[in-house]
Amino acid sequence: MRWISAPMGARYINRQVLGIFLAALAVLLTIALGDKLIQLLEKAAAGNIPADKVFYIVMLRIPELAQVVIPFALYMGLIMGLGRLYSSQEMSVLRSGGLSTPTLLLWLAPVILFVSTLVAFSSLAVTPMAKQAFERELFELQKNVGIAALQPGIFRIENSGRQVTFSDAIGDDKQTILDVFIQRRLDDGRQMTVWAERGQRSDPDAQGRQLLTLENGRRYVGQAGSPSFEAMSFGQLAISIDTEPVLERVRDIQSMGSANLSGSLAHRAEWHWRIGWPIFCAILALLAIANSAVQPRQGQYARVGSAMVWMLTYYLVLMLNRWLVEQGLVPGILGLWPAHLVFGLVAARNLYLLGRPTSQ
Repeated sequence: MRWISAPMGARYINRQVLGIFLAALAVLLTIALGDKLIQLLEKAAAGNIPADKVFYIVMLRIPELAQVVIPFALYMGLIMGLGRLYSSQEMSVLRSGGLSTPTLLLWLAPVILFVSTLVAFSSLAVTPMAKQAFERELFELQKNVGIAALQPGIFRIENSGRQVTFSDAIGDDKQTILDVFIQRRLDDGRQMTVWAERGQRSDPDAQGRQLLTLENGRRYVGQAGSPSFEAMSFGQLAISIDTEPVLERVRDIQSMGSANLSGSLAHRAEWHWRIGWPIFCAILALLAIANSAVQPRQGQYARVGSAMVWMLTYYLVLMLNRWLVEQGLVPGILGLWPAHLVFGLVAARNLYLLGRPTSQ
């Protein structure tokens, strides 16, 4: 270049992009984490999650959220950062000084490669490990809901009022409850009421079900307001207690280590989804560079609307491609490559058009 040195030009353009990238990353992560934090605080206020666990659980969700947010933030950084250079005619000056599209790509390559590598590390290693830790924590928290969360002399209402549980006293082993009262609305609309002298609980399973073995009591089942009720006395009765999930579980396959994924359709789809994130990030960056050029009078935000359409379309096509792999409608060996190939070719075409003199 004649008017500006290559290192100086590269640093200047990368500063424009990185500034917006970091700002977009901070905003998007704050929004995503804020939503999760509100949900956790509501659970903590209801007594389902210990307050000292909220921060730890939020930290476990950061890798997954960052993996999703980082490519979008880089995309916005490139669209808006380069768009500002075009709208202020600084890019015209750089172009007249000899800056070509390949050189622009070369200048931006370190940032794109670094961010894509970061996304790959998160997708293939960090996010699955964080999800494993989240599942372990969720299992421990689930032990302390439902019957386990009963306090003597206090009615506990769960499942949006469908179940009311009461116990007059709790044994020293925390597994035995005395003078038990349970009222539950059944799926067919009838109401079941149970009283027993004592009950022995088990820890909940993965679906949140607890088995409660009751001794020496009575059970009544019938329609509210109807004089006809089924009544029975029992010496021992085992009933399943559906507890409200503390938090939404992640799919088992999502918490598996990448090296442990097998050759089943679901596992192949998950594997291609993980390796697809850094590819998605890189191709999205190329699309941003190719679609960032605006006329000076248009302003730096002129392409943001159309850029969002491209970004969301690519993401939705990837999700569709993954579903097709899971259903066996796309060969597992192809994975998500059809979607990446289509949008990669679109990015290459637009970059070619960007480099033509008529595109200035």
